[in-house]
Amino acid sequence: MKVLVRSVAAGAGVMYAGASFALDSFQIGDVLVEPSMTVGAAYLYDRNQAFGGRTSSAGLTVDRTSSRFEGFVLPGLKLTGPQTSIGTFFGGVSAVGAMTRGGSDAAGLTHDDPERISLEQAYVGWKSADLFPSLGKDAITLSAGRQNFMIDNGFLIGDGHTDQGKDGAAWIGPRTAFSNTLIAQLNTGKVHADLFDLRANANIDYLDYKEHLRLRGANLEWRDTWGTLGATYYHTLDTDNAARNGVDVYDLRAKGTPFSAVPQFTLAGEYVWERGGDDHKTAHGWYAQGNYAFTDLPWTPTVSYRRTQYSDDYDPMTYGYGGEYGTWYQGEIVGEYMLFNTNLDIDMLKLALQPQKELGLGLIGYHYRLENASTNGVTSRDFGNEVDLYANWTVTPTVTLSALYGMALPGDAAKQMYGDNNRSSLFETSVTWSF
Repeated sequence: MKVLVRSVAAGAGVMYAGASFALDSFQIGDVLVEPSMTVGAAYLYDRNQAFGGRTSSAGLTVDRTSSRFEGFVLPGLKLTGPQTSIGTFFGGVSAVGAMTRGGSDAAGLTHDDPERISLEQAYVGWKSADLFPSLGKDAITLSAGRQNFMIDNGFLIGDGHTDQGKDGAAWIGPRTAFSNTLIAQLNTGKVHADLFDLRANANIDYLDYKEHLRLRGANLEWRDTWGTLGATYYHTLDTDNAARNGVDVYDLRAKGTPFSAVPQFTLAGEYVWERGGDDHKTAHGWYAQGNYAFTDLPWTPTVSYRRTQYSDDYDPMTYGYGGEYGTWYQGEIVGEYMLFNTNLDIDMLKLALQPQKELGLGLIGYHYRLENASTNGVTSRDFGNEVDLYANWTVTPTVTLSALYGMALPGDAAKQMYGDNNRSSLFETSVTWSF
């Protein structure tokens, strides 16, 4: 472990030394060309994966102890045309090359040293510029092709590609674009709206499972100084999985500062209903979270509590990584590899500290219970607990370094599911350089 830490620090130092390097934008006639590059690497070490069992929740064989390395490179190019009387045209393209070397992950979906190069984004679009002055500059945007799309923090929609073993770098997950998208957006400041038609891809080769999932719907948000109110509807169609075909999904959410006299206190919540479809689905998923920041104390400690519940037939479909640990992979051991946001109740308690502007520290605790034990073929709802300790360091504006140590203890349900009762532990660290 000491050798590993020194190696990561050395790698960060090399990146720091080269962090002044940047890809400058340039003009070709009236077209602005903006090249970009993101390079990332991660090291993960697991002990007693699947709580010491030999079979994952996906039914695949796993190594009890595993050490693996992931890396990716993501070059991109964005083009923006000149502003004209009819608006501004733009486009972009990117690709991903990723690899994994080492043992299997705790789900059994990474082995045999996979690697893959593929197209990531390829889209074109138009912005209204000053065409509608009463709405504001660039109030309307139309786009189509392969591109990213996320609603709020990704609880409902956030990731268009299920990264898995043969993609390489499955934990980092650099592939997120939806394919065959049509998106229309309105943004007038307080009012934001989306009309979308998206296709998500879930090709899990090690399970011989391939699926395309099409989502067609609308999103509406009211954004004010105190926070945001939002509502979303979408309908699934053209799916390869009959259980997902024809489902109507409804979503309501809110977040912000409810009391102007106490700006340190924030609330957030979201509720999703899933109805109908070929399987006559009736399901729900929701969360409620409160945060309090002690702004008068050193390191500005922030305490958060979140309650999340997913019914036993809830389908998370295209939920994504919301940008920080715990959203929406709730637990780097259990949430990443064991329980996947269905048939689940989760209590989360988090302490976040900010010793310096560039350094964030945190401690997160989770308690997991199955919503319906019989759905998983067990007699207990108590799945277990997990604790994650992490650090995020912004080395430079373009280089970030993250490290986490996690530990999970099985409850009676997990012991019955995995046939063992060992403590699982995990160390992971990653470096990302964007230029």
